[in-house]
Amino acid sequence: MIRIYGIDFTSAPRRGKAITLAKAELNEKELMITDCEDLTSTTEFGEFLMTPGPWIAAIDFPFGQPRKLVLDYRWPCSWEGYVDYVSKIGKEAFEGCLRNYRDKTSGKRRLRRQTDVRAGSLSPMQLDFTPVGKMFFTGAPLLQRSPCTVIPFRICSSGAGIIVEGYPKLVAVKAIGRQGYKSDLPIPKNAHHRELRNSILKWIQSPAAQNVYGYRVGITESIVSDCLDDPKGDKLDALLCVMQAAWSLSKRRAKFGVPDDCDLLEGWIVDPALIITTMSGK
Repeated sequence: MIRIYGIDFTSAPRRGKAITLAKAELNEKELMITDCEDLTSTTEFGEFLMTPGPWIAAIDFPFGQPRKLVLDYRWPCSWEGYVDYVSKIGKEAFEGCLRNYRDKTSGKRRLRRQTDVRAGSLSPMQLDFTPVGKMFFTGAPLLQRSPCTVIPFRICSSGAGIIVEGYPKLVAVKAIGRQGYKSDLPIPKNAHHRELRNSILKWIQSPAAQNVYGYRVGITESIVSDCLDDPKGDKLDALLCVMQAAWSLSKRRAKFGVPDDCDLLEGWIVDPALIITTMSGK
């Protein structure tokens, strides 16, 4: 039996907006999601990364930045190198680099990684609204300093855990298409979004999900209730990351689901949809 985790990340964890950690156990072909825990500080998150293995976690934030950004700013030309550099220059300087950047060829201010283009995810340079650039600044150095294997950048033999990059929307879209399942409105005003979350929860426990991700999924009743009654969707996103972590583990002999053409400066989101996209040449 191996522990499987899914993590919905935030750059400024606190009691009202925590890092959400979903916990599951994998026994052969059955994945049982048993608990959700709130990590209310980056210190608690760092302590989690020190947990002895074996385990695997999918975390919902961009682990890397676009290759062109790294090269244009002449940051160290390795993931560990530029993550360490960014951490040392500090948050204000890093955010200034992102806000002041403009690609001389295209004129674009925000670039996307190869995996972002295929997944339809945001640029990791974005600092506003969904501030994934801030998540990178907070989270990537913690991964870089941890004893964990960080796919695809670093393989460690320390006996610690394995970390992969997740993107829960890729799971949700298989259940409900591109409908939004999150709301800033309190229950019961977000009844429509609650029903969409319910549809996702039913789908991930269905044979259709098993055909895609390879596992039968069970969820305790208390976790289902918590996900339905969480309008911001943090708990559900953590569960969807569990699905991606378990699938990635099943592909450990094939680079954890990371394709051969992955850019090792940028990183990769693990999900079967991206493997299919890659193999089809799209």
